[in-house]
Amino acid sequence: MGHYHAAFAPVYLDLIKQHGGELVAVADSDLGLAEDRARRFGGLAYGDFRRMVAEERPDFVLGLGRHYEMPEIFRGLVDAGVPFLMEKPWGADAATVQALARLAEERGAWVATPFSFRYTRWAETALELQSRGELGRISHLRFRMIRPGVQRYRDQDSAWMLSKREAGGGVLLNLGVHGFDLCRWLTDEEPEIVSAVTSNAVFGLEVEDYAAVTLRTPSGVVCHVEVGYTYPTATGRDDERVIATDRLLLRDGEHGCTIVRPDGETFVAEPEGYASQWSGVIADCLERVRKGEPPPTTPQDASRAVSLVFRAYAAAAAS
Repeated sequence: MGHYHAAFAPVYLDLIKQHGGELVAVADSDLGLAEDRARRFGGLAYGDFRRMVAEERPDFVLGLGRHYEMPEIFRGLVDAGVPFLMEKPWGADAATVQALARLAEERGAWVATPFSFRYTRWAETALELQSRGELGRISHLRFRMIRPGVQRYRDQDSAWMLSKREAGGGVLLNLGVHGFDLCRWLTDEEPEIVSAVTSNAVFGLEVEDYAAVTLRTPSGVVCHVEVGYTYPTATGRDDERVIATDRLLLRDGEHGCTIVRPDGETFVAEPEGYASQWSGVIADCLERVRKGEPPPTTPQDASRAVSLVFRAYAAAAAS
């Protein structure tokens, strides 16, 4: 519960309850923090996640650990054989994450990563158009995710997010990994880093608050990933997700997406009750566990996306 997403736990709990689940317990290495979250959200509090799993025998675990603690939690949940959804990046360096992915595959563990932007009408429409042969040849993808500054992490008991040792990196690892995953998932190719730049000019911390990376796939698709903690208000955002092809441009938007063709524009609305982003992740994972189906992402999906982040850091440092 020491992860900043735990500040939004009521949202997750409501989703879990909608799908027939019940919060049994919460755990954190800081028992006081676990007890605070238990008072706020319900369930029993544990200072040791292993004890929690052994005593409560949960059907499913939502892992929201601090980055530097994630490997231990990951291994413990694999050993326990419990299905779990663990927030990215699973660790604070690429080699550790790669080893965890191999462990999960060798043990046949049910583990998923919440790559929430896969659960958007925009991404799903791109795949639908592709399956019908209507998408065309992709020229480039653009993923921009600019969010408010870093004070929110301090306010959410997650100041560790601003430590390079504890977090592994800044905004590129936290937000940019989503763009790298979309590049891999939508092109079905393994991209390479072409150029990367990072900056900590706004807050002057040891982790970056802005990054811009260009990737290219073997077939020549160019992916632009731009992320930052540089939005000037506490709640706003500057986001953009675009796919451009030789036939059309597909732009994400509010409650749907827009297809721009030479003969005009078409808005593709989210259907009623559509479970987008984190709602979609929770709904999909719980349904798959209930049916005995495999997770929606593979261990390599997380490992390769995170590895790209650290290659981008190396490219930025060398530039």
